[in-house]
Amino acid sequence: MRLIALCTALAIRLAAQPAVDELAKADDVLKTARAALGAKLSTVQSLSLWGADRHGPQSGQMALTIDLAGKYLREQSSLSTGGQIQRMSIGSDGAGASGGGMPGDEGGPAMSVNLSEGFDGDAYWTRTGAGAGKHAFVAAFARYVLALTLSPPASFPVTFTYGGRLESSQGTMDALEGKGPDDFLIHLYLDAKTHLPATMVYHEGKTEMQLWMTDYRTEEGIRFPHLLAWLADGDPVEQFRIDHLKINPKLRPEKFRR
Repeated sequence: MRLIALCTALAIRLAAQPAVDELAKADDVLKTARAALGAKLSTVQSLSLWGADRHGPQSGQMALTIDLAGKYLREQSSLSTGGQIQRMSIGSDGAGASGGGMPGDEGGPAMSVNLSEGFDGDAYWTRTGAGAGKHAFVAAFARYVLALTLSPPASFPVTFTYGGRLESSQGTMDALEGKGPDDFLIHLYLDAKTHLPATMVYHEGKTEMQLWMTDYRTEEGIRFPHLLAWLADGDPVEQFRIDHLKINPKLRPEKFRR
């Protein structure tokens, strides 16, 4: 996949108090885009997915478990070369590290869990490694949910306004601005021809982050991007390949607790 820095012509400048027609137009664009993803999209209550995750030269696996009511779990692992290991798999209650053993045993990839990070709707926690912190973690999962479903988590309302139809090196885009709690701000660009989400732009401090959503495939009648790629100030920094995805897994409440 060739990553191209987002054209500066796609910058949105909206008034602090958006006009009613900008809100209504944004709703229309989102309805059309959700319809393009699939009629069954509205039935999604939870998601579990995992696959290869690469940060620069470092490669591993990442599993995400999402309850759209506002509960999240992220498990990041690296390939193990020895010692006790766990394996990434999807069970009845979603993706994650499971079992144990030694490298070479039968099963999925032999992994060493580097970080487990969760939010149960109230408390944020980490295990094994240092996490991002509650604010950054919840915001990251709001972006994951929006990238996958075009709707925010129930506990994290986001208001969208329409920024216009703009031309870029990637084609014609419908531009939206989304604002949510705790100064949450994203710019979302949807392909005007296919109506699929193409790029999400946000900031981490002074760094402009771009999240590209590509390789759409149909899972149980719903189109999901299977390749998520991040750029920081135009430079590739992370790529997440979704190899396995489960819709509406039966998630136990304790899965999101430490």
